[in-house]
Amino acid sequence: MEEKQPYFKLIVLIMAGTSSFYLPFGIARVFRPTFLDVFSINNLELGLCFSVYGVIALFSYFFGGGLADRIKPNVLMASSLFMTAAGGLYMASYPSIFGLKVLYGYWGFTTVFLFWAAMIKATRMWGESANQLRAFAFLDGGRGLVATLLGSMGVVVFGSMLTEGIATVDLDSKKNAFSSVIYITSSVVIIVGILCLIFLRSKGTDDELIKDKIGFEQLFKVLRIPSVWYLMVIILCAYFAYKVTDIGSLYANEVMGYDEIDSAGLATFLLFLRPVIGLLIGFFASSIKSVNFFSY
Repeated sequence: MEEKQPYFKLIVLIMAGTSSFYLPFGIARVFRPTFLDVFSINNLELGLCFSVYGVIALFSYFFGGGLADRIKPNVLMASSLFMTAAGGLYMASYPSIFGLKVLYGYWGFTTVFLFWAAMIKATRMWGESANQLRAFAFLDGGRGLVATLLGSMGVVVFGSMLTEGIATVDLDSKKNAFSSVIYITSSVVIIVGILCLIFLRSKGTDDELIKDKIGFEQLFKVLRIPSVWYLMVIILCAYFAYKVTDIGSLYANEVMGYDEIDSAGLATFLLFLRPVIGLLIGFFASSIKSVNFFSY
């Protein structure tokens, strides 16, 4: 791919990278108090749902790369988004805790096995050999911006549906309002899936797209490189820290005394930091050696 890739492709990638994970995680992060209330669950039960997702995702990471070497990224990403949106429609029916666990396991498959490796490959193809850091900086920073927009949209929709005020509304009205948030989010995911099919089509042949595929022999060679394990630990620690932000809205609600709409607004406001930091780190890292950056 020698010709410069248009930025609208990167924009679609950013939208896809956010919308794919917003149903499993974004809604629960922004609306944590409401989420627990309308599904009649506690934090432990929600954590178990996330654990089911994590177990399925763990195996999906290993095998998803091989699939991405055989099927075009736009097809995989679109299929993932359509299937993830279908899970959102089921979510809006307020299933039992068992149904939620099954749903999160299903999302672990659709968002990782079908999506993650394809998104990484499509981003790498867009950045080519000279702009890898910048491509991934735009991807992560842009995902933060889109997540903020989705969160803001959800807060506006949720608040507008509760005309009587959150303090006096009954559970059924709250469920109806929250369902609207889920339905609109699922619709956005479907639209982004269609955009992936249309705008992320590659001009290369199937042989050109899979020329870099690797087998298990190469995989084991990579796993014998010490720096790969160091990077795994760094990424794991980063995710641990990032997951702490999930309880921001719950902390605002239960400790600081914010109502459910204001706590969701605060959680959305915190998302504004991600695009700024992501872009700054990406441009900073592109100006120095990666090894030196990780040693700071």
